[in-house]
Amino acid sequence: VKRKPFTPLHRCLFILCSVVAAGLSIGIGVLIGKNVRYNQELPNYQLDYNDKIRQMMFDEIQTTNIKKNLHELTVKPHEAGSHQDEVVLVDSIEKTWKSYLDKVEIYPYNVLLSYPNVTDPNYVGLLHPNGSVTMKTNFTEKPLVKNEDQPGVIPSFLAYTPSGDVSGNLFYVNYARVEDFEELLKLKVNFTGAICMARYGHIFRGDKVKNAEKFNCFGLVLFSDPYDYGGNGYPNSWWLPPSGFQRGSTQLDGDPLTPDYPALDLTHRIQESETNLAKIQAQPISYEQAYEYISKLGGAVAPEAWQGGMNVTYRLGGSFQHPHENCKAEIHTGNVNVLKKVHNVGTLRGGQDPDKYVIIGNHRDAWTYGGLDPSSGTAVVLEVARAIAALVRDGKWRPRRTLVFCNWGAEEHGLIGSTEWTEQLEKRLLLRAIAYINIDIAVQGSATLRASATPTLYSAIYNTTKVVPNPNIDEISQNRPTVFDTWLDKKARNINLPPIGNLGSGSDYTTFIQKCGVASVDLRYTFDERMSYPSYHSLHDTFDYMENFVDPEFKYSKAIAEVAADLMMKLSSLPVLPLSPNDYSAKLKSMFQKLQETSGEFLNANGIQLTNLKSTIDQFKEAAEALNSAAEKQNEESSDDEIRVINERLFEIDRGFLDFKGLPGQQWRHVIFAPASHNSYSASGFPGVTDAIYNLQHSTGTLDEVRQQLSVLALKILSAADLMKGF
Repeated sequence: VKRKPFTPLHRCLFILCSVVAAGLSIGIGVLIGKNVRYNQELPNYQLDYNDKIRQMMFDEIQTTNIKKNLHELTVKPHEAGSHQDEVVLVDSIEKTWKSYLDKVEIYPYNVLLSYPNVTDPNYVGLLHPNGSVTMKTNFTEKPLVKNEDQPGVIPSFLAYTPSGDVSGNLFYVNYARVEDFEELLKLKVNFTGAICMARYGHIFRGDKVKNAEKFNCFGLVLFSDPYDYGGNGYPNSWWLPPSGFQRGSTQLDGDPLTPDYPALDLTHRIQESETNLAKIQAQPISYEQAYEYISKLGGAVAPEAWQGGMNVTYRLGGSFQHPHENCKAEIHTGNVNVLKKVHNVGTLRGGQDPDKYVIIGNHRDAWTYGGLDPSSGTAVVLEVARAIAALVRDGKWRPRRTLVFCNWGAEEHGLIGSTEWTEQLEKRLLLRAIAYINIDIAVQGSATLRASATPTLYSAIYNTTKVVPNPNIDEISQNRPTVFDTWLDKKARNINLPPIGNLGSGSDYTTFIQKCGVASVDLRYTFDERMSYPSYHSLHDTFDYMENFVDPEFKYSKAIAEVAADLMMKLSSLPVLPLSPNDYSAKLKSMFQKLQETSGEFLNANGIQLTNLKSTIDQFKEAAEALNSAAEKQNEESSDDEIRVINERLFEIDRGFLDFKGLPGQQWRHVIFAPASHNSYSASGFPGVTDAIYNLQHSTGTLDEVRQQLSVLALKILSAADLMKGF
């Protein structure tokens, strides 16, 4: 994350809601604040969670508060490292949470951030034989409504791409996926020394840059095609206007200089030349400026599936049409990398079971105003924290386990705040974290819920959504009174439960599941699960955009808050954790069936059998059924020790799937789910195995590598099964 003008203070807040077991007066006083005093004999102080307490929670959560929160958060741009983000918003959130939650602790980190150089603007241009450059693209977006022109809006750049100048023949490469480049290779296209132009979408932008680098391109230009993002543009609708563009990072790995370790002052830092940062220039542009280049490209007509939404025939390029046939494309970038101080803020104390944590998190930093990403999530988490604290303050409820509220910084630059914190507290989280709830963008549409999670949380998510009221009155009139009902109607495909997605990367849940094996869920309301909202990472991601086009009444924001709050209170209150080993067993079975369908014939032809893997999945199922049965038998007569043993076996399941050697070529440890090697946003099932098969099919891997990964997978499934058993 790169930019000099900003002050170095950068913080991630995480604050806990807790009750000390020694006594209600002391416990609540610590939680709510030193000036609050309570009667030790408060009646009906509920430790358990029930329908009455749930309704109190739902009544406490207010749309007006969420709206007020969002408006205050989005008054000014607040990119990571800026004064607005690191001082104004951090101080505001810290002060707010201190007024009704517990004390605050500071965790400082020195991290490498990336910024464009405002005195040396980035551009894409048309380089003429005489050395002149025309058709330079804009460094900034065009403000279209009031208050969009405030200082502090970050110009166009891709974080952690190098500075410099590069020129070459321009090729159109569709979405810059591996299969797109391979399709062009069949046409004998030579990318060496070329500049490639690609559409945003389908895969993570950083993987597009890596693919271009892999295929020997010297630079990459990205644009948001109106086929995916356009229409009658903002401010007339929510579609991206022709002048809009998407900023973003090319990294998802935390601080680049301290891989696998927290970026403390005492931590050794590698040189930038030793990192996996991008090696080629890359730059985003608007689609109105992309049109100027696409319309002038020569070469063969691009395949039908590659044609986009602009009123022009998309060609593959390699040269420009007359009179520009002797011109080349040029990319100029002046990006800089800067070491800055980052602070995570938080506290970890608890109630009856203080060493077990239920964590909710959202990041604070935004590329511009953050109307949806991430401030819609921040506004919701703030209201959830306030509402839970109000129940505790009024003596209506308290959690058995510690609740931790997190507000991460520098997520947009590569999940930095959450990554450094989990790296520092890794051992504590491995032993004590029950679950992590992530709310990045709370609402990016009003069609239905979108949930991605690890399987032990599936049943809890379904049960929660069955009791959260439907925010859509039209859906209620169609006899769909709950969030679950609409979710099922919109998403189910001949099944009786809506699908829950797998967790890849792209938000702060990543290191919780990938490095610590913590059961995790990502929640949001959406309009299309295949894509983000049109103004994503643009100047127009504002409060007005949310209020006018996404959630005018903030009722979908309230619904997400209720889902998150109900999950938190169940996970922190119920004597037996609402985690389902049987759901994990069913997921492993379906993933095995998919592996058989997609690769079984290929593996058989190469003398590789899946019998050992099937056997271990069967053993996992047996252990899961036994643990599930034991959990269901617990009742009021059960001892605390009996329940503790059951709970520890339930929340440790994902720990068993961690391979601390890491997946081949990746830092990730989880052998069941991990970011796909060719698209970090999506999740790959059985990632070590599927990547090894892919490499073998593309002549870059061996049979022994496939066998080894099948062995590792089977062993880790046995390890997870063993964690569910006793001696």
